[in-house]
Amino acid sequence: MNKKVIIIVLLSIIAIGGGVAYYMWNKPKTNAADVKPNYILPADSLGAAFARNEDAANAKFVKDSVALEIQGVVDTVFVNEGNESVIQLMTTTPDYAVKCYFLAGESVSANIGDQVVIKGFCSGYQLMDGVQMTKCARMK
Repeated sequence: MNKKVIIIVLLSIIAIGGGVAYYMWNKPKTNAADVKPNYILPADSLGAAFARNEDAANAKFVKDSVALEIQGVVDTVFVNEGNESVIQLMTTTPDYAVKCYFLAGESVSANIGDQVVIKGFCSGYQLMDGVQMTKCARMK
């Protein structure tokens, strides 16, 4: 009798865990389009903030609840290995260019030199890759 209860409890825990994992895997991916931005700033200012003091910039901008609206000039547009469209914005500090990653499969069109406005969430600075914005949405 005791073994049956233990087996039933374990199977129930596994089933609940599997259900939660399935839900999390398949829940809709959201982007920043419908979120009110906490900060509106030029791409150059965001790059400069990380160049000046990365720890302070991380504390200010790198949070799930902090949305940024970034204005800048398109430097590069490409699709990465994960099928994400990426727009890189110019900055005066080349090592701190701002890369805006859109959801996988989302088509984004922009030409080099275009002035754009993009909303997203900052995930910080990556060495050799610049400042990264994720779950982006092009606003203009």
